[in-house]
Amino acid sequence: MTTTFDISWGFFTLLAWGGADYLARTSSVRTGSLNTAFFVQAIGWVLPALYLGISLAISGTDRDIDWPTLARLVPLTAVLLGVGYSIHYRGLEVGSVSVVSAVTSAWLLISVLLAALFLDEAVTSLQCELILVVTAGIVLLSLQRGVIHGNGTGFWYGAGAMAFFGTAFVLWKPLTEAGGPFLAVVLVRLLSSIVALGLVRLRKMPIIWPDGSTSWMLLGAAALDALGYITLNVGLDRSSLTITAPLAVAHPLGTIALAWWLLRERPSRAQAAGMTIVIAGVIALSAIAEV
Repeated sequence: MTTTFDISWGFFTLLAWGGADYLARTSSVRTGSLNTAFFVQAIGWVLPALYLGISLAISGTDRDIDWPTLARLVPLTAVLLGVGYSIHYRGLEVGSVSVVSAVTSAWLLISVLLAALFLDEAVTSLQCELILVVTAGIVLLSLQRGVIHGNGTGFWYGAGAMAFFGTAFVLWKPLTEAGGPFLAVVLVRLLSSIVALGLVRLRKMPIIWPDGSTSWMLLGAAALDALGYITLNVGLDRSSLTITAPLAVAHPLGTIALAWWLLRERPSRAQAAGMTIVIAGVIALSAIAEV
């Protein structure tokens, strides 16, 4: 029987990831998006590793780890997430937090489509209808003065992050089946930090840990982002996907609320409608999706 406590894990994920994106936005503006992406990835494996270690110490494990599958999928997933975070934070740095967060949240649409194409997952007529609804919302988010481009809002960064995250999370299911959710998180985050470091070096940028309040914001972004993975996986373990996932994918609501309150962001009517449609559609899609 699912209890209120079980359901709350999805809500915790919403709060954690929503707050993480807002703090990452502030850090990206002050120290650069690539710098922020690197530190969030580099620090982000610590909490899952601690949780994994404590769990193993308390209860042990009877899971047979499929190391060959992990060896194949962890590097690819790490590259996708490392690049995805870098693109997402660049969008938060230069664009509208509300628009970028909403567009990125539609990564589930990509996951469903790729699962249908390459993993032989069946797509129902309801899923097809929801995909069309989410797509319509994304189009609205791209509008500026009635023209589809969205350059000034960071729309295309959100779309790029959506594609990378959506592809990465298609691989998440076989990854967790091979090694369990927390081992997968630890390994992927470790390697994705190396990917983010490579992107920083490719741009010949210095690695800078910020001073003052920005350092706390960056540390908070990394901690909350990692905490979101823990609460999501605990929620999926304690209750069904249809209960936890809809709350988790609604995390842009937290980011948008903070941007509205603290940054005074006021989207246009078309963009506000697009945000509502995308987030509502993604929540509904996550309630019936199995990826």
